Amino acid sequence: MSTAVKIFIIVNLVLSLALSVVTMQQYATRENWKRRWDQDTKEHKKELEASNQALANSSKDKVKAQAAIEVLSAQITELQAAIKRQEDEKTQQTQEIASQRLALKKKETDYNALNENYMAQSKSLELVRQRNSELTNISQVSRAVAFNLNVKLSEVEDDLNNAQSQLAQRAQDIDGVTKSLKRNEAMIALLRQNHPTIYNELADQKASDTYLQGVVAAVRLDGNGNQDLVMLTIGKADKVEEGVEFIVYRANAYVVKVRAERLLNDMVACRVIRDSWNTANLKIEQGDLATNRL
Repeated sequence: MSTAVKIFIIVNLVLSLALSVVTMQQYATRENWKRRWDQDTKEHKKELEASNQALANSSKDKVKAQAAIEVLSAQITELQAAIKRQEDEKTQQTQEIASQRLALKKKETDYNALNENYMAQSKSLELVRQRNSELTNISQVSRAVAFNLNVKLSEVEDDLNNAQSQLAQRAQDIDGVTKSLKRNEAMIALLRQNHPTIYNELADQKASDTYLQGVVAAVRLDGNGNQDLVMLTIGKADKVEEGVEFIVYRANAYVVKVRAERLLNDMVACRVIRDSWNTANLKIEQGDLATNRL
């Protein structure tokens, strides 16, 4: 209990005593002073007890409010830390994607160079074989030349085998990229099959629309316990506008569509479009990806 509250109680007590003394003096000169003294004393006692109880309740409510403020401050700190981690993960993923694109572009360039080299060596090998056939017909007069050409042919064939091995390795790399593209196409086909309305909306978007992608940072429930509000890690700085619809997905699985309602500099609050839920009963989780078009 604080000093101010204690002083307030003491003042109330002193005032009550003073009032009691004055009352005693007044009632001493009247009839039935004893009965009135007892009755008024009881009433003052009740008023004093009620005042003390109200003061105690006020102090208790103040302590509860301070505790609630501390809990809310801790929750806000945890949410800010979670948002920071999500931003760091987003930056890291963006860098990884850029690195993979550069690697893929380099592999395509190497593949084209090896293919051109293979074609050139194939032509060279064909010419050598034609020349070898001609020399075979005149082998009696050009054995030495034919021997040298055979040696050269072996060297060229070794180079060709090495080129073919490198070409096969590049083909495997391209096959991996092709499989990844097929998985994406399968996800789009699944979306077209299970949610044709959403697919048609995405297909009708203009090619000039800005491609937006964010990460689910938080999910809130409505009064019925249903997921209703979603916070994404993009905002005004990413040129997001109100009314933009995002597709929330996890790996290759579609979850639901959400619509942007309130924009911040680095966050956007989205409302769940209730008739767009997936058929597999998947729910939104922190870390899910969200994009305005696939």
